[in-house]
Amino acid sequence: MAWLNGNSIPGLFALRVFVVKFLGTVAALGAAMCLGMEAPMVHLGAAVANAASSADQRLVAQLLRQRWLLRLAGFRSAGEAAPEVAEELAVQAVGRHTAVDRREAVSAGAGAGIASAFGAPIGGVLFSLEEACSVWSRRIAWRCFLACAIAVLTHSTLNPHSANGLLSADLRPLHPQEWLQQLPAIMAVSAGGGLLGAGFNKLRLLMRPWRAKAKHHGGRVREVAIVAALTAATIATLAVTVGRCLPVPDEWAADPMWVRYTCAAGEYNDLATAWLAPAVWTIRTFISLGTKTEPLAAEGPASIFYSPHSLAAMCLAYLPLMGLSAALSIPGGLFMPSFLLGGSFGALSGLALRSLAPPGWRIQPGLYALCGATAVLGGVFRSSISIVVLITESCGTLAPLVGVIAAVCTSNAVAVLCGTDGVYESELEASLGLNYLSQAPPRVLRTLVAEQLMSSPAQGLPCIVPVAAAEALLQRSRHNGFPVYDPAHVDMRAGSFRTDGFIMRSQVELLLRERVHCDRHGRYLQAPPQGLDTLEWEDRLATAMAAQLQRHSNCSTGGLLRLASRGMAGTGGEDGSSGSALGRPGSMGSSGSAALLADNPSPFDNQEVEPHLNLAPFLNRAPATVRLETPATRVHSMMLSLSLRHIVVVDENNYAVGIVTRRDLAHAAGSRLGRERTSWQPSAMELDALLERHLSGV
Repeated sequence: MAWLNGNSIPGLFALRVFVVKFLGTVAALGAAMCLGMEAPMVHLGAAVANAASSADQRLVAQLLRQRWLLRLAGFRSAGEAAPEVAEELAVQAVGRHTAVDRREAVSAGAGAGIASAFGAPIGGVLFSLEEACSVWSRRIAWRCFLACAIAVLTHSTLNPHSANGLLSADLRPLHPQEWLQQLPAIMAVSAGGGLLGAGFNKLRLLMRPWRAKAKHHGGRVREVAIVAALTAATIATLAVTVGRCLPVPDEWAADPMWVRYTCAAGEYNDLATAWLAPAVWTIRTFISLGTKTEPLAAEGPASIFYSPHSLAAMCLAYLPLMGLSAALSIPGGLFMPSFLLGGSFGALSGLALRSLAPPGWRIQPGLYALCGATAVLGGVFRSSISIVVLITESCGTLAPLVGVIAAVCTSNAVAVLCGTDGVYESELEASLGLNYLSQAPPRVLRTLVAEQLMSSPAQGLPCIVPVAAAEALLQRSRHNGFPVYDPAHVDMRAGSFRTDGFIMRSQVELLLRERVHCDRHGRYLQAPPQGLDTLEWEDRLATAMAAQLQRHSNCSTGGLLRLASRGMAGTGGEDGSSGSALGRPGSMGSSGSAALLADNPSPFDNQEVEPHLNLAPFLNRAPATVRLETPATRVHSMMLSLSLRHIVVVDENNYAVGIVTRRDLAHAAGSRLGRERTSWQPSAMELDALLERHLSGV
């Protein structure tokens, strides 16, 4: 959600993150932790979509680098021109993958993940619309729908039990008169489920200060071990003291998911079964109470699946364990745990109502279990439409639709009265390193303008900046981007300058690492490759930079300029080896610089040349700007719809007077995001290690 909102989260879709998320989810479920797989499935689906979105470009790039393909393409007599052309085509193929394409693919992948978990394609699309995406369009809707449909089809093929709906149950449709009779009771049960969901959110936030710090890895491992042991001890104790040994129903004989634990042959422990059996199977049995599968009428008001004591014990014990598990640093979702918590509460309420209501009411405890589970989901996530569609599609029937809608509306109203946000919003609010913008501008922004939001004065860089000045600015500033200006258009008295473009911090760091140095007139200290003029070389550098920043924005980019430097003479190291000096940071010695300057006379031939960076070929010439009088709500909408992290504020002469960032918007809206330091800041030692250069040989 934060990434789709426009936040930069390096390594979010990395392969190792994918593997750890997958294995961690399997381990958490295997340990009977009060966690589910739905939220990890959203992340895993987004990671797969992110990789698949650029797989074709990467495949083409790899194929273009194969010499045997180049020979087939007619480069037999081209000599060294073939690798250069192939490298250029490969970089251009990778560069065609835009950020918009990536964002749309990730949106579709997130929806496909939740759709496959529930077997609900339309629900996955609506989840992506209501929860995951901050920007929506018809193109995104179509991609989400296609991805969700394929995901559900694949899941149904691999798991035949979900063909009729993941939570399918033979619920009896209610007549309108029956709905009118039971709707008050359903809303009362839903209010209780909403209180459970709101209580869980309160409990989770209360436990946050007691969690181990982010870098205290040993403490986090101990937390997981303690909660896992506490969960196992609770299940074992309750199963022995509260659980009932019941005869195995005939309906369960073909699908032996039940747990015998301390019971005789042919019997099962109902509490151990409800807790240790697969969550989907347990929820199905909850919903089946009072249906043809579990006909309560044959045995009176008592259930032949679960005893009321076991349902009550599970409901009371599951809530605190769920709160403890949600605070751990392990992957896991809250959909199925919320279902189990609400299902046990709803089933218990349904059994109680059946024993108290007149016989003609024909109460189905399974319907109340479903409504209770939906209510807890609504209280925890504060969603509405997507939950209704997910539940309805998962059940494979429209019979409980009215009750599900009533449960969602009631639980959301209860959560509002309790003053709790959804679990996603509260987690993003508590993550100080993220600046999440709500889809609707807060009311407080309606009376503000950009001048009241901006941070001023704006810190910028000249088009040709000394390396020492660029390093100093990066060390003293935490901003992710800087306006670029011409030193001839600076208003010294006002402290402003004319905005000629915008450059990202990562681009400046990349130029420093790759030592793309020039003199103060913009002439490069390394000559362009043979056969290329300066403009063509700069164009290739910009294309290679865009491709590398897009693919490896958070890692080293050695060899970025392999294309530009291929075939360059006299630029090797002192050992005479050929290759890219720019691709090996720090490899350009004094002899190489002297040779280049000898071929390109300069006024500085007889003195030490101060290295500069020429930012002009790499900056964004059309950055997003607003005037001082722009309404704050419009600034919020621009930043959200364009996935921006900063907007330059200019006056009537296009002189930069300030910058509005996501943190400024959060601060103006009253969020603590703008009043706290982020959870991670680069230390001076890290910056020195990144930017330190030996300039004695230049």
